[in-house]
Amino acid sequence: MNNFWQRTITGFLFVVAIILGLWWNPLAYMSIFAVVILLGMHEFMRMMQGMDVKVRYFWSQTIGIFLYVGSFLFFYSHIQARWLVIIVPLAGGAFLSELYFKNKNSLLNIATTLITPLYVALPFAFLHHLAFYGGEYNPKLLLGFFLLVWANDSGAYIMGSLFGKHKLFPSVSPAKSWEGAIGGIFFTILISIGCFYYFGILSVIDWIVVAGLVGVLGTYGDLIESMLKRSVNIKDSGRVFPGHGGILDRFDGVFFSAPVVSCYLLFC
Repeated sequence: MNNFWQRTITGFLFVVAIILGLWWNPLAYMSIFAVVILLGMHEFMRMMQGMDVKVRYFWSQTIGIFLYVGSFLFFYSHIQARWLVIIVPLAGGAFLSELYFKNKNSLLNIATTLITPLYVALPFAFLHHLAFYGGEYNPKLLLGFFLLVWANDSGAYIMGSLFGKHKLFPSVSPAKSWEGAIGGIFFTILISIGCFYYFGILSVIDWIVVAGLVGVLGTYGDLIESMLKRSVNIKDSGRVFPGHGGILDRFDGVFFSAPVVSCYLLFC
């Protein structure tokens, strides 16, 4: 099976799974992305295996899941915000436990242990704001957000493959082009107009602004993911999605766009 059809079939199954999870109920949505986060953090920690650093698996996974599930319960069960301060002793535990490991690279160990959940789990915690936008669970805005992310990825891939000549950031990702990046943003804006007519919720201007944020920040997320992989000399973060790579490869457009889109909707 060539790469195009492999990407197409894998991408289709992936999209169907996400849509079904979002539409089923909030607990299904939460559970699907909890698994994504655990796998993503595992991939991120595996990426650093070749470095002289030891990521503390327990603290990274615990902090990441707490960030994600704790913020979900804030919206879903309306728990009091004071319970979220549990993150303080969890983060402190990553520092204190390092005293007992007696490793020469303690600073790097702590830094990588904490950056893992911040890079992978925290962006997904911001998605809860979209899922519960307006106070009650409604998957439409969140589904619209993912449609924009997928439109940006697909548009960039198609336009870059057909017309890509001018390199966007050759030192990090030689295959990405300006034509692909601009095409991705154009596709994203087109889909955002469709989201306005089909989902509503936001004004057409807000949908277009969100599309612009997803297009630009999704591209940066892709480039940053490529930079991180290049720094540890790997091509794909994992093999969960044949033709697409791992969890981090598939969701790199979410890591930087989700927090900014959430903040925009909070203050617009």
